[in-house]
Parts: sequence; structure tokens; C-alpha cells
Amino acid sequence: MSEPFAQGDEHRACGLCPSKRLPREAFVVYDRPSWECPFDPADGHRYTLDDRTPACVHPHKLGVEPDRIAPPPKEPAEPEATPPRRRRWLPSFLAR
Repeated sequence: MSEPFAQGDEHRACGLCPSKRLPREAFVVYDRPSWECPFDPADGHRYTLDDRTPACVHPHKLGVEPDRIAPPPKEPAEPEATPPRRRRWLPSFLAR
């Protein structure tokens, strides 16, 4: 196996970055975090959605140009409308 891309403690790559454990040809670099390369809490790394290729989202820390440009964030889903609350009728002597 080839040497990891980021070697040594002085490299600015994050501790979870695939560059710390993989050669450059074994991971992709996005220009920023994206829904296309979500964080996997099971192992603490990011992977592409399509084929689970390890992904880095900090090209400035690696000193490389990004391979992929992250798409714009997805619009949040519209919350379901809640029905208006009905006001209870109170007699005038209780409303004071």
C-alpha cells in the first residue's frame, strides 16, 4: 500500500481526515462540507453518497485543489401547518 498523503504531526489535516491514512488517489476532496459527503457517526469519517469513497472537506488544510465542488445546501422542508387554535368562549364576568 502507498504512503498516506498527509504525514507527520505538523501537517494541518484534521485527525479524522482520510489523508492521514490513505494515499491521495484513494480519497476525494470537496471544497466544503456537503450533503453529498455526509459524516458517518459509525466510524467518524465522511464518505460520498454514491460509492462511499472517503472524502475530505478541507482542501486548504491539505494544500490541494478540490476534486469536487459541493452543491448548494438543500432547502429545509416546509413544516406542516398546524391548525389554528380555537378560542374558548368565556362569559364576560369570567374574562375580567
